Amino acid sequence: MSAFLRRLLDRAAQRVNRTAVGSAVPAGVEPPKPGERRLPTARERTLMRRRLRALRRRREALMREVGGLVLGSKHEQNGAAEVLDTRTKELEAVDSEARTLMQALDELKTLDELIASGVSSRCGNCGELVARREHYCTSCGAKQTRPPSPGTPAAPPRSPQATAPTAVVTGASSGQSPTPPAH
Repeated sequence: MSAFLRRLLDRAAQRVNRTAVGSAVPAGVEPPKPGERRLPTARERTLMRRRLRALRRRREALMREVGGLVLGSKHEQNGAAEVLDTRTKELEAVDSEARTLMQALDELKTLDELIASGVSSRCGNCGELVARREHYCTSCGAKQTRPPSPGTPAAPPRSPQATAPTAVVTGASSGQSPTPPAH
């Protein structure tokens, strides 16, 4: 192969490699100056808006449920007052998270700033925003693991016998009673 053709291929390969690496800042956007706050990306704002829409739907459902419970408590149904208390607390938590998200969107806060505030966290499985109080992701259903808080004592280690898996078939998940073992 001629030297000219080799240099041409090498330059083309270098150009492709430079393009594939990308740049730290998209074209046409000035890089942030030291000490300057960065703006949220479109993806971050999308995640915040999606979570806000889910919170609004949950709030609407809770408002309907609370209205029904208020009527039930007036007719003195058993346990309606206790359920009403738990639902109103959940409604307050949803409202608080929704207000925080709206404020973060208005003030152009980044997702990192929102997560640092302690209101939300990210699902380790799908990356969606999840409230700190939720145990499962509303998007993918993955169990949310939270690091223990500094004031919470760690659980004592269990013995190897206690950690061995034990399989007990109860049939509870299928709605059928368990079948007795064959003799």
